[in-house]
Amino acid sequence: MQRIKSIFLVLITTCFALPISAQGAAEVWLKKAASKFEQKGIDLSFRINEDGIRLNGKLLIEGKKFSFHTDEMKIWYDGTTQWTLQTDDDYSELYISEPTPEEQQGINPYLLLGSYQEHFTAFDEGEKNINGQLLHKITLKAKDDQQELSQLTLYIYGDGTPAALILTFPDNRKYKIEVQSFRNGLTFPQQTFTYQEKEYPVNEKIDMR
Repeated sequence: MQRIKSIFLVLITTCFALPISAQGAAEVWLKKAASKFEQKGIDLSFRINEDGIRLNGKLLIEGKKFSFHTDEMKIWYDGTTQWTLQTDDDYSELYISEPTPEEQQGINPYLLLGSYQEHFTAFDEGEKNINGQLLHKITLKAKDDQQELSQLTLYIYGDGTPAALILTFPDNRKYKIEVQSFRNGLTFPQQTFTYQEKEYPVNEKIDMR
């Protein structure tokens, strides 16, 4: 479960942390990618690959609100309240919280942005042929060894749409996130970012507010 939380934080932060500290061609490509995330609501479907294990997920973002769903964990955040649903076999728990400013640094991409700008530098690695597709490669490297993520490799289509991310952690674990579909300029109903009990009944609720 902690693995999915780490990937969630990196994925949602990447959606808001462009451009990071960059110069020249890297800055141009990161700005192009960033423009894709500036058009209202975002619907991003992805697949996580790790040692042959595949996990599908979906990320919806509108302003400061977001929902993040995989088979292992679901998170809703309406800008005030966060619901985290964890399922283990046939038992499910729902954690309800109203994050403090300090806690928001772990879930809010706007607050995480400053950290990523400070601790990562972007490098342009040019055009690459990946499975017959021409993609632009940008590598984000940590400036020190204390970061949770040591390197993030971003592959971008010519129009700036994200194609894939490769996350490298300090212990050399690597996770590949393939973008299956990407849409922007959307509007979502309010319930998209709140927990719906009829749709997701649980065994236990833990209210941490």
